[in-house]
Amino acid sequence: MLLIDRIRYHPANLVAICFVLYLCQSQVIVSARQNADSADISFSIKRDVLHKIDRRIFGQFMERPSWGEIGVEGALIPGTRKLQPRVLKLLEEMKIPVIRFPGGTDVDFLDWCDMIDNVPSRAAQRPISTGHRGHKVTNNFGYDEFLQFCEDVGAEAILVVNFRDALLKKKPLREAAMHAAALVAYCNAPIGAKLPEGMYNWPSLRAGNSRARPYKVKYFQIGNETWAFIKQLRKIMSDAAPQFYVKCLAAYIEAMRSVDPSIEIIVDGHDGSMSGIVEQVHKQLGDKVSYFATHFYSPWALTKVLKNGREVPISKISADEIWYAWIAVTRFDANGQSIINHPGINTARRLGYRVAVTEWNWNGWWRYYGPRPALDSSFAKGLGAAGYLHAFMRAGDVIELGCQSMLVGNSWGITSIRADAEGKISPFYMPTGQVTMFYSKHHGEKLLALVSKNVPTYKQPYQMGGIGPKGKVAYIDTLATADEKRIYFHAINRSFEQSIDVTVDVSAFDHLKDFAVHYVLEGRLNDAPEQDGIRQIGRITQRDIYFDSKKLTVALPHRSVSCIEFMQK
Repeated sequence: MLLIDRIRYHPANLVAICFVLYLCQSQVIVSARQNADSADISFSIKRDVLHKIDRRIFGQFMERPSWGEIGVEGALIPGTRKLQPRVLKLLEEMKIPVIRFPGGTDVDFLDWCDMIDNVPSRAAQRPISTGHRGHKVTNNFGYDEFLQFCEDVGAEAILVVNFRDALLKKKPLREAAMHAAALVAYCNAPIGAKLPEGMYNWPSLRAGNSRARPYKVKYFQIGNETWAFIKQLRKIMSDAAPQFYVKCLAAYIEAMRSVDPSIEIIVDGHDGSMSGIVEQVHKQLGDKVSYFATHFYSPWALTKVLKNGREVPISKISADEIWYAWIAVTRFDANGQSIINHPGINTARRLGYRVAVTEWNWNGWWRYYGPRPALDSSFAKGLGAAGYLHAFMRAGDVIELGCQSMLVGNSWGITSIRADAEGKISPFYMPTGQVTMFYSKHHGEKLLALVSKNVPTYKQPYQMGGIGPKGKVAYIDTLATADEKRIYFHAINRSFEQSIDVTVDVSAFDHLKDFAVHYVLEGRLNDAPEQDGIRQIGRITQRDIYFDSKKLTVALPHRSVSCIEFMQK
């Protein structure tokens, strides 16, 4: 459940507010302000638009993995194909713009037909599937359940098709491509539509499965992380591998678009061991490819900590040192702000194509033998994920789609919603998913220029898995966005202990109301439920703040994500 406290502040309460702030700040041990020579920290929002922010950046990935986790299959009412009501309620509250399904690594090892009913030459019931590691997963939540769910919550769907069958010659190319096209027919073709020669009447089967109207799925992704198959492809095709790769993509696109020419195609944007393959695909297939996909996960398994190339005992690393490393998972610019400096993004800018980050998250865990680390906090991972979102928004000139992995699950630390497979324990939001929901609900469609002064920074010296040392990380990571009715000031306060006062100048905008709404996402460091039994780690609060419509000074709580909304009259 969202926990929302609404407090209205007014000048008449100024004395009481100041006293409360004094008490809170008296507990400060390390002052971030000292790093800025006690100068005022300020941000001036300008009217200049840098680029658009696509709402689909804040999407999710509803995976059905078969190993260590079963994803949405573990969020159903036991013995049914229906989502648990309390899970569904949390999903509805998220206001998700786009959702990817069903995989993930397993998708290139499965037959999509196993996720629908009444397939010819097969028992009416869906079989149990075997994933890429040999583990089993049920198909209780299949295409009809997923697409109906998307329709109910107003989310667009991204469906991923098996590409390995063609690429590694598990099936003849035409057969594999037409099988992918059959999924398009099942989802999108109207009853009575003219289908490719020899294709089964999938629209009639869909109607027999209680859905006469087409689902009108817009996005289809061809394969998942196909770079993982390049080494095998080279063994099969030798020097002809790049040409065969492009040939397979072309065959899939032609077959799938022969059923529905309006669909948008996503392909892998990672070169793997075939340098320049993305540029070849872009050159040869052009606008037949709508998006190139890339994935961002870090830091993976944390087995040791290094400083200046030397191992440091994990027991010697303090909680705040772990915190400052974990929230600095992206790259950073000269000012210490989160950015994406990735070859795929840079190539996209150079060649002018669009990027879909179809999987991403702060994904890591302690894995070593020894004393318990001073910090193992899901909320730290949440603020690390917020840094990713700031980086994606700054790259919004090329990144238009994003799918945080993964939406619903029972055990993995990256689930947005943690569910109980037996339905006995109430589901709840995990911090990384709650952060993405926070931004999805509070953002504008345009990224605005923002001028900052005296923002304090810190150095992060440790190597922890995929997290490397950072020379400069801003304590306050900020963005400004806007739509027709509001100006949004987004801020991550990375400080472990310090509430930081900032001044936001909005004088460039006329006709603003004399109060703003300050939304804050905070959370506890300890993952374990507190005495009151609340399992949800993060909480969202909001308050109204009065100001002179020109400059607002506000305290950003330590370890928090804020969005301040300034409203037009």
